[in-house]
Amino acid sequence: MRNDEQRSWDLLVPLLVLGAVVALTSAGIAHGLWIGNLHNGLLALAFGMVAAWTLLLRPKQPEALLFGAVGILEGILFLGRQVAHEGGEAASQWWAWFGVWPIATILGLTTWAVLCFPEGRFLSRGWRWTAYVVVAVAVTCSALSALWPVEYSAAGVDTPHPLDLGGVSVVRDVWNLVAHPAYAIFQILWVVAVAARWRSANGVLRSQLALLTGAVGVAAAALLVGLAVWQSPRLGLLTTTLVPLAGGWIMVRLSLGRVIEETRATGGLAGLSPRENEVLDLIAQGLSNKAISERLHLSIKTVEPVVSSIFVKLRLPADETTNRRVLAVLALLDK
Repeated sequence: MRNDEQRSWDLLVPLLVLGAVVALTSAGIAHGLWIGNLHNGLLALAFGMVAAWTLLLRPKQPEALLFGAVGILEGILFLGRQVAHEGGEAASQWWAWFGVWPIATILGLTTWAVLCFPEGRFLSRGWRWTAYVVVAVAVTCSALSALWPVEYSAAGVDTPHPLDLGGVSVVRDVWNLVAHPAYAIFQILWVVAVAARWRSANGVLRSQLALLTGAVGVAAAALLVGLAVWQSPRLGLLTTTLVPLAGGWIMVRLSLGRVIEETRATGGLAGLSPRENEVLDLIAQGLSNKAISERLHLSIKTVEPVVSSIFVKLRLPADETTNRRVLAVLALLDK
């Protein structure tokens, strides 16, 4: 019964994510077509559909859960701006509010997703703490944006803010000092994190990152063309939907983690403990014992016995003529 309940939950989560983004974007489109806001609706659908698709094939995949959260927030933002843009209702002030304050949270979650792409694991403990700082700054910026109209003009929203707390000029100075540099730093972190991941990657992961970089390159080229020809970033914003779509393809089709999960689903490696399975995953990604200890935040003396236990359970005796790490990965892929 417990397994049936788990399977039901694994099916429910992607359906809820997909249903939420479809409902939010459909409700937004019902208020008319606003080209300036269209990219937010497309991003909501792209992130939400990728998350649902990945979670159906790989339940609880951490990166897909992050994509789902971004998709739902993008859907809320899209709907809020659509209603506010249509106008004619006093309630549209609150809809406009929903169309502005999630921006910082979306950027923070997106940065978190980039830092642990594609399997939901950080490259090191330092990157984990970087992600914590990013989230703290994003939450602070979202709180300022929710309480004061500091981001309305940048978002292109003309509706009055529903709250009147006073001290707007002081808060706006703080906002300019914190939020604008933070948004730029977030995007710089995307590039730095991908470059760091590339340096430590094996062939599989480099193929994944190459595809993601290609999608970003297309979006950047479209942005430059739009600015040069039409003096507008709209074309670049619309093509950013290629990035989450490429990310979804990587997580489902190019991921070694998917191969590992399918192997386990068919009963392979059932004799390994959860920790041994986790370590074997990282061995399959080409990580050394030292790199595995850093990734799992364990001491090297804790990791080495786990690796030895994997070799024993897979019946891979010590032999100077063979590489047991390679044989362990082959055993994983062959079972």
